[in-house]
Amino acid sequence: MQSSVAGGGRDAQRGGHVARDEGAATAGSAPASASPQIAYPEVDEWHPVLKRLSIDREVAIEIAALARKSGEDFVSRLLASGVASRIDLTGAIAADLGLKACHNIDPKRLIASDDQLVMVLRGGGDNLPVKLLEKDGSVSFLIPSRRIRLDWMRAYVRSHPDLTQHLRVADIDDLQAAVTERVRPFLARIAVNGLSERFPEMSARVVANGWQGAVLGIFMTMLPVGLALAPGLTLGLLHGLATFFFFACVALRFAAVASVTTGKRLQRIETPPANAPVYSVLVALYKEADIVPDLLTALDWIVWPRDRLEIKLVCESDDAETLAAIEMRPLPSHIKVVRVPPTGPRTKPKALAYALPMTRGEFVALYDAEDWPDPMQLAEAWTRFRESGPELAVLQAPLEISNPSESLIARMFAFEYSALFHGLLPWLSRHRLMLPLGGTSNHFRRAALEAVGGWDPFNVTEDADLGTRLARFGYQAATISAPTYEQAPIKLSVWLPQRTRWFKGWARTFQENIISLFLLRYHTHVNSTCQHIATL
Repeated sequence: MQSSVAGGGRDAQRGGHVARDEGAATAGSAPASASPQIAYPEVDEWHPVLKRLSIDREVAIEIAALARKSGEDFVSRLLASGVASRIDLTGAIAADLGLKACHNIDPKRLIASDDQLVMVLRGGGDNLPVKLLEKDGSVSFLIPSRRIRLDWMRAYVRSHPDLTQHLRVADIDDLQAAVTERVRPFLARIAVNGLSERFPEMSARVVANGWQGAVLGIFMTMLPVGLALAPGLTLGLLHGLATFFFFACVALRFAAVASVTTGKRLQRIETPPANAPVYSVLVALYKEADIVPDLLTALDWIVWPRDRLEIKLVCESDDAETLAAIEMRPLPSHIKVVRVPPTGPRTKPKALAYALPMTRGEFVALYDAEDWPDPMQLAEAWTRFRESGPELAVLQAPLEISNPSESLIARMFAFEYSALFHGLLPWLSRHRLMLPLGGTSNHFRRAALEAVGGWDPFNVTEDADLGTRLARFGYQAATISAPTYEQAPIKLSVWLPQRTRWFKGWARTFQENIISLFLLRYHTHVNSTCQHIATL
């Protein structure tokens, strides 16, 4: 089955002008009538548990059919349908296996290191055994309820009856909540200190070291002296330096202008198969409660097998309004909320760095709360990654402004984004040069993202910083054609602080890379630094 990447803004998406895979049904869709001739082995496997829950076989078959259509696993779809609660399901599984259920897990009684518990979070609880210290001093092994292979587990319990007293069945949400509570300080420390400890000269944590401060002091001393003793020469040198940067900028854009695409590029994209790799999507939200309904609708349009997709809504733990807006809506099993503790810098990259260890995807996508990504964007990115080698670390999707007619600022934003995402970035990509990434719609190969240290929590333009750092390590970046639609600011009071923050971050990233150009440290690639100078 194929689909196509099509154009159109938010209204076009709501109107159905963007192709959507029929197999990617929403979690809230009504169950389609299931044909009795179709085999549903999962219903047979779970029949004893379903019987304990008083769920008829016909209802179970309808749930299994909907699970197949939406790409979810049977148990998650069963819970989403409302015919059974998490507690009842956990109890029924435990009774079927002849084991005890475990509720209200005390995080302090988990027997594992922080690193091991992070691996549990990443794997969903099924990759490492989780041990619990009971109140009587004995040790139990916790079995996550929803990912359990019942047939295998029944055979195991029968063949090892002496172990049943040490096995407990726990709901996976309860288990992950306990693990998250236990490792929260560890994850916060890694998010804040991880990059600065691994690559201190690539982190913006220290604004200027001793050497940089000395150079700045010499410059600030020589400048007024030069203006006093030789004003003409000093102004000429300053003018020449500024002219160099200006013409570098102009030359780079003249070189790219011939490659600007004048229209949407339609591309046939294969619908991802059921065994596609796990794709993680991170969405950072802060004080954006009013956007939550549209965000969940946009995320629901993504075409990817639901049991191979995980979406993390990354929120500050004290952002009560946004969290309340999310909790008001029932979330499908593949969407989870990550609550970031209010420690260290309160920045978007810190929140992303905190959430990344909780994900298990081979590929990681990043969106903003107001984004409406093309439904086939993940599929196109995966196809591009699959056709390329491991040196391709990141793909940038084009951003399209959906409200250019609302104000002059929004229209200028649309012009700027069109030139950037349809001209400059594709040209840089074709010439294998450093890409100044956009702050959203980035698709990363996870191995490369972790190899370079992830996001810098102290750099407010984490996109430019990460794009430069990937280039310094020798990785490549490219672009794809499936767009993401977002709204531009329409007021100067919104635009100015945003643009000021961007310039601060770009200047900080420039400072790091211009020093690396001279010192040639930490895998510095000279062409990436030169391109960063020209791009700025």
